[in-house]
Amino acid sequence: MADARAQLDADIDALEGLPVFVAYNANVDAIVRVGEALASFLPRPADPGTEAPPTPLASTRDLATAITHTMATGVGDEVAMTDPLAATLEAELSPDSQQMGGQTGIMTNLLTALGAAPVAYTYLLSERQLSQFDHPGAVRYPRVEDGRVRLIPLAEAVDADRTKINWVFEFGAGDELFGVRATEDTRFIAASRPPEFDLVTGDLDAEIDQVGAAVEGALLAGYHNLTPDHVESGYDEALRHARDVVRRLRAGGDVDVHVEYAVTHDDALRAGIYERILPEADVVGVDAHELSMLADDAGLDVVEDRPSEEPPFEATEIVAHYRMCSALLDELDVACLRLHAMQYHLAVIDDYLSPDAVRRGLAFAAVNAASKAARGHIDSSSDLETGLTYERSAVGREAIDRLAAHVGEPTDDGALCSPTVVACPNRVVADPAGTVGIGDIVSSSSFALEQAVASERDDA
Repeated sequence: MADARAQLDADIDALEGLPVFVAYNANVDAIVRVGEALASFLPRPADPGTEAPPTPLASTRDLATAITHTMATGVGDEVAMTDPLAATLEAELSPDSQQMGGQTGIMTNLLTALGAAPVAYTYLLSERQLSQFDHPGAVRYPRVEDGRVRLIPLAEAVDADRTKINWVFEFGAGDELFGVRATEDTRFIAASRPPEFDLVTGDLDAEIDQVGAAVEGALLAGYHNLTPDHVESGYDEALRHARDVVRRLRAGGDVDVHVEYAVTHDDALRAGIYERILPEADVVGVDAHELSMLADDAGLDVVEDRPSEEPPFEATEIVAHYRMCSALLDELDVACLRLHAMQYHLAVIDDYLSPDAVRRGLAFAAVNAASKAARGHIDSSSDLETGLTYERSAVGREAIDRLAAHVGEPTDDGALCSPTVVACPNRVVADPAGTVGIGDIVSSSSFALEQAVASERDDA
C-alpha cells in the first residue's frame, strides 16, 4: 500500500496545472432510482423486458420499454428522446437527485478535482449548468474577440437560459419494474437532443488552432448528440465541419486528441462518426458494448465467438477484445484504441506515447474508477485514497495473464506493458454508489496522466 500511495501522490503531482481542452457536451443528469414511484408514473409496456426500445423515444411507454429491456440485458444503454418527451419528463417527473452529466462535464469536473487546468467548451452554458461544476474557478472558457482567443473564467461565459437535461434511470441487480428483474447494477439514459448541439461553435471554429497552442491534449466527445431534426444539411456536412475543426485544433501545436466514443442507435450518424471523426483522433476510448458496435460498423469478423456483453465476465474474453481492438486500430489508422472493461483496462497502441506512460495512465484510471464507484463522486484528489483500498481484480489479472501468453509478452505485477499492447487490472467495487460516468472518468484520468508523463519526459 505504501508504494501504491507514493505512486498515486506522484501521479497527482504530475497533473498539477496541466492544460487540457475538453469539448463539447455537458448537461445536467436528473437521476431517478427505479422503484414503485417510477412504476406508478410509467405505463406498462406491451412486452416488458424483451422488446428493444425505439429510437428516438417518443412516449413514456417507449421509455418504460427501454428501461425494462436494459434491466433484462444487464447492459447499460442510452437512447435519444424527442423534445416533447423531454418536456413531459421535466414537467411531470421529479428526480431523486441531479448531478453534472455529459462526457465533457464529467471529465472537466474530474480534471479540476485532480488539480489540472481544463479549458472547456460546451453548448448551452446556463446558470443551472454552471452550478454543476465543482470548481468553476479552475475552468477557463475560450471566447473569441477580434480574431483572438481569450481564456475567460467559466462564470463569465454563461449565455443561455435553457439547460440540456438527461434522465438517468438507475437500478441494482434484483430490482424489479413491471415484473422484470435487473440482472446487473447499471442504468438507462434517456438523452435530450437540443437543436443547439449541431457541432458549430461560431467564431471559435476558425480560431481553434489558438486553443491547440495553449493546451497539452484534447478530450473531445458529444458527436453522438446530432439528430436529423437539428442538422439542416444532414450528417455529412456537419461531421465534415467537425472533422475540419479537429484538424485545425491540431494545427495549433503538438496536441494529442482523445475522442470518447458513445453509443448511438442512429445507424447513419454512427457511420458518419466512424468515417469522419474517429480517424482524426490519436486515441479512441470505448467500453465493451461500444467496441462491439464499432466492430460491426467496420464489418470486422476477426473473432469466431464475439465476447458476450452480458455478465459474468470470463477471463478468456480478453483475447477477443484485444483482436477486435487491434483490427480497429488498423482500420481507423489511429495511434491508440483504449478499452475500459469491468475487470481490466486495455490499450492497443501503434506509434503513440511510451508504453510505460500508457501503463501508468491505466493504473491511475483504475484508482479513479474505484473511487468514483465507491463514493459516487470525486471532488478532490484526496478522494482517490478510497480507490486504493480496493484490490485489483483477480479476474482481471487472470485475463491479462492469458493475453500476455497470447502475445508472447511477460507481465509485471499483474500488468502487461509492451510496445503494442498495455493492460492493467481494474479495481472493482462490488456495490457501487453510482455507475454513470465511470467510463468518462477512466478515459480522462488515463489520457491526462499520459500527457503529463510525456510532458515530463519531453522537459527532462
